[in-house]
Amino acid sequence: MIGGISGSSSEFTLQNNCPYTVWPGILSGNSDDTLGDGGFQLNPSASVQLTAPSEWSGRIWARTGCNFNSSGQGNCVTGDCGGVLKCAGASGVPPVTLAEFTIGEKDFYDVSLVDGYNVKIGIKPQGGTGDCKYAGCVSDLNVICPNKLRVMDPKKNVVACKSPCDVFQMPEYCCTGAFDTPETCSPTSYSKTFKEACPSAYSYAYDDATSTFTCSRANYLITFCPNGGVAVSATVFTLQNSCPYIVWPGILSGNSNTLGDGGFPLTPGASQQLTAPPGWSGRFWPRTACNFDSSGNGNCVTGDCGGVLKCIGGGVPPTTLAEFTVGTGVSGKDFYDVSLVDGYNVEMGIKPQGGSGDCKYAGCVADVNAVCPNELRIMDPKTGTVAACKSACAAFNSPEFCCTGAHATPQTCSPTRYSAMFKNACPSAYSYAYDDATSTFTCSGANYLITFCPTRS
Repeated sequence: MIGGISGSSSEFTLQNNCPYTVWPGILSGNSDDTLGDGGFQLNPSASVQLTAPSEWSGRIWARTGCNFNSSGQGNCVTGDCGGVLKCAGASGVPPVTLAEFTIGEKDFYDVSLVDGYNVKIGIKPQGGTGDCKYAGCVSDLNVICPNKLRVMDPKKNVVACKSPCDVFQMPEYCCTGAFDTPETCSPTSYSKTFKEACPSAYSYAYDDATSTFTCSRANYLITFCPNGGVAVSATVFTLQNSCPYIVWPGILSGNSNTLGDGGFPLTPGASQQLTAPPGWSGRFWPRTACNFDSSGNGNCVTGDCGGVLKCIGGGVPPTTLAEFTVGTGVSGKDFYDVSLVDGYNVEMGIKPQGGSGDCKYAGCVADVNAVCPNELRIMDPKTGTVAACKSACAAFNSPEFCCTGAHATPQTCSPTRYSAMFKNACPSAYSYAYDDATSTFTCSGANYLITFCPTRS
């Protein structure tokens, strides 16, 4: 960042709008000007004010899933800074979303995804003169994060999204070697995904033109989990069962806004409406052949989520997934897809209702179980019929199928005969880890009809 000239001090207000506790980490460019002792706990809805002296520079980030003892020793799932509450001159371990500042006669500030993403962050200047524009990333990238960039917690929830440089260590992603200039290092498919979701945030090393902001003599509101600063309406999901049998939708939310209590039965021909707030992210999947007792304990042949009716975790593969990140702000984009990366159990379709933008139908409307190769089949023990179709990765655990090891990049992990089978049957669904280009869709301001067995409707 660019150094400033002497000016007045600035007030930073750190506000936690997340439904969970965050532990802000702060790294100062000058060790004599450590703000907030380098880190502290910030509960939901709480705020803290910090005063930065003139010519202060540094970065602020959110740590999540932390546990510290009374001595301030512990660790965080994301953003950890050496296992201490008060980050003593240490930065957060990527991937983390960064708010970066240089305070001076003219302040420079930005929100950066160059080191990856973990939490939504917004910077709003208060007062001041000059451009003084809002900067931030107000979309949940964890839900649209490509499979190879995902960081999972022990419960298999996506908690952060790595940078492609961190994952692949290749010059074209890291802007190094022959790609170390703005002319030779262009946006990649990954940085474009970040940029589409968060247009005012840095998406790669040379993304300066649209991502660095200036203001003079301002104070700054730094919000974790901002809503974009404008009023927006909720999104209505209608789940429709067009199958000739009961399905038990499972729902996993990326935050505490659990929809439909996490799961419920849906009889043939029935539908259920669920309302998601702005910024909601999560996934839906069908469970089949379930049996639950009056306490909601039991099991399902496919898609089981820990033997309970109301899911608090993801479904056991193979399952067909409908994945969403609902936008925030007036022009915020929703991202959605149907994924077969973890296998298939039931046909699914996503149809936007209203909205603006591309708003295309996404889904898998073919019965993949009917064409599933023998080696991928999951059989229903009671009926002897094919109940689900595994992914080749789950069946064989080989790098060429899992896009790992020597096959860990888009250039080295190509479609296989198994993913090609899925893709031929369901052209608009994800068929393997790097199938982003034809499988992720966007729409703004829409509601969504999610249909199980859409070809039967």
